[in-house]
Amino acid sequence: MDNRKINSNTVLIDMKNYRISPVRGTEAVSHKIYEAVSRDKDKIGFDIYDFHMIFADEPTKKIIREGDTIGCFYIESPGMRSLLKKLNCDTFEMLTAASSVIRPGVAESGMMQEFIARHKDPKRRKYLLPEMETYLGETYGVMIYQEDVIKVVHHIVGMTLEEADLLRRAMSGKLRSREAMAKIQEKFFLSCRNKGFTKKISDELWHQVESFAGYAFCKAHSASFALLSFQVAFLKVHFPAEFMASVLSNSGGFYAPGVYINEAKRMGIKILLPCVNNSVYEYEGNENEIRIGFMAIKNLEKRTAEKVESERKEQGCYVSLADFLIRTKTGYEQTEILIKCGALDCTRQTRHTLLRLLDIYFGHRKILDESHTDLFFHETLALEKEVETTKQFSIEEICMAEYEAFDYMVTRHPLYFFNEIIEGPGIVKAAELQKYGGRNVKMIGWFMTSKRIKTRKGDIMKFLSLEDLTGTFEAVIFPKTYEKYAELTMSMGPYLVEGKADPESGNNLIVEKLRVLSAKDAMSFMQKDSSENKYFGDVEKIHEEEFAIVSTLDKEKLKKAYAG
Repeated sequence: MDNRKINSNTVLIDMKNYRISPVRGTEAVSHKIYEAVSRDKDKIGFDIYDFHMIFADEPTKKIIREGDTIGCFYIESPGMRSLLKKLNCDTFEMLTAASSVIRPGVAESGMMQEFIARHKDPKRRKYLLPEMETYLGETYGVMIYQEDVIKVVHHIVGMTLEEADLLRRAMSGKLRSREAMAKIQEKFFLSCRNKGFTKKISDELWHQVESFAGYAFCKAHSASFALLSFQVAFLKVHFPAEFMASVLSNSGGFYAPGVYINEAKRMGIKILLPCVNNSVYEYEGNENEIRIGFMAIKNLEKRTAEKVESERKEQGCYVSLADFLIRTKTGYEQTEILIKCGALDCTRQTRHTLLRLLDIYFGHRKILDESHTDLFFHETLALEKEVETTKQFSIEEICMAEYEAFDYMVTRHPLYFFNEIIEGPGIVKAAELQKYGGRNVKMIGWFMTSKRIKTRKGDIMKFLSLEDLTGTFEAVIFPKTYEKYAELTMSMGPYLVEGKADPESGNNLIVEKLRVLSAKDAMSFMQKDSSENKYFGDVEKIHEEEFAIVSTLDKEKLKKAYAG
C-alpha cells in the first residue's frame, strides 16, 4: 500500500491496493469488496449515482409513496410498505426519517404513530419544552436518530457531549457495567433538576431517550439506507425484468422466491420456465421476460447445470433427449428432474413421452453409446415412436411439478384452483381493500410471510402477509383471535379471512374469523381431463372392451403398456 504522510501525525492510506487478509487457518477471505457499479452512461444509459435525477424521477417516487416496493432494499417489509403509505413518503429526507422511525425502539414506544400523526397534522407538532423545537423541529419533536438523543441530552438537559454519547452507547448495550449505567442515569436526573425541570418532564425525557437510544439509527446510517432504497426503486421502475431477476438470483430479501415471482407477474413480466437451450445458472431478465435459472431447481447439482451450459456453448443447442444425454452424460434422476419441471420442453416432445424415452434409454444403454453401431437401428427407432404420446401433463401435474422443483408455481398461481370461490359473491380483492375502510369484508389470500410479536401485556399476536391475484394485504390477528386460530396460521393457505378493513393503513384487515380452504373447497374448479371439459379426471369412464384388451396381454406386455 502506498502510504503518504501529510504531517507527523497524519497518514493517508491508498485504498486502491488494499486487500483484506485471509481468515487465519483458511484460504478463504473473511469479506469481499465488490467492484463499483459502472457510471458509464454509454453502456447502461444512465448514471445510478445521479441522485438529483433519481430523487426527481416521478415513477420512482410514485412506487415509494404507494409502498409498491417489494424487492427494494430495506423498504420491502409489510411494516415498512405500510409506513411509506401512511407518510405519503416520496422524498429522500422523509425516506431517511422512515428508515429510522421503523426501528423497534421508536415503533414500540408509540412514538412512530405520533410521528405519523404529527407529519399529517401540523397542529399536533407539540414540544415537551419550547427549546426542543430548535433541535427536533425537523422530526416534529420526536427523537428518531441517535444524534437526536445526543442533542437533547447535551443542549436541553445540560450534560457534556462526552456524557451524552456515553449515555447513547450505554442504551445501545455497549456499556455492560450496571454501576456505570446507574451513575449516568443519576447524572441525567441531577442535570434535569439543575435546569429546573419538573419530575414529570424529567421522567418523560428519560422515557423518550431510553426508548430511542437503544435501537435508533444514526442519521448517516439512515441516509445511506435511503440512498440505496431510492436507487433500487429506480431500477425496479425502469428495468423491471432485469431488477427482479437480480433479486431472485440474489436469493431474495425479506420474502421467499415465490413472492418475487408473483410480484413480477403483477408487474406484467412473463416468467419463462428453465430450459436446457436457454437458461443459465442464475435468473435472467430481458425486456419484459424473466427466464428461471438452473439455480432455482431443487436437487439439481451445480455441476450438472454447469455441464449443460458449457456443452451448449461449445456444440450448440440440444435437439432431442438422446442428444442431450449423449452430450452431457447426465444421470437418470437429474434428467428426470429437468423433464418434470419443463426444462426439456424445447425438444418438442410431451413430458410423458420424454419420461418414457428416459426409461428406454437407461434400460437400453447401448442406444446412448456413441461408439456403438446399432444393427437394430430401425427397431430402436420404432420403439421410440411406439412410446410417443400426445398426452400432456394436466395443469395440476404441471403446477405440482413446478412446486416440487422450485417451491413455487409458475404456470398458475395456487389461488387459480380456487377461482370460483375467489370470484364468488362477497369476496373483496386486495386491490380493492382501500375502498372498504371500516367495513367488514371477506378476503382470500396465499401466504407470503408472517410475524409473531408480544404485546405490551405479554400476549401473542400475529401478522399474516397474504396475496391474491391483484395485490397484497396484511391480516392482523390480535391475541384473542390468535388463540382460536394459531394452529391454522402455520399453513401456506389459501386463507379465507373475515374482519374489518383498517381505515388507517388501507391494506390491513383486522381478523375476526379465519379458516384454511381445503381441496374439497376447490373441487368445483378441478382441472377437467378433456379438451371439451366434459368430465373430471377422477371419474373417467372405463369401457368393457378395455378389460378384454388387458386380458390378452402377458406380464411383460402389460408392464410395457403401463410403464412404457
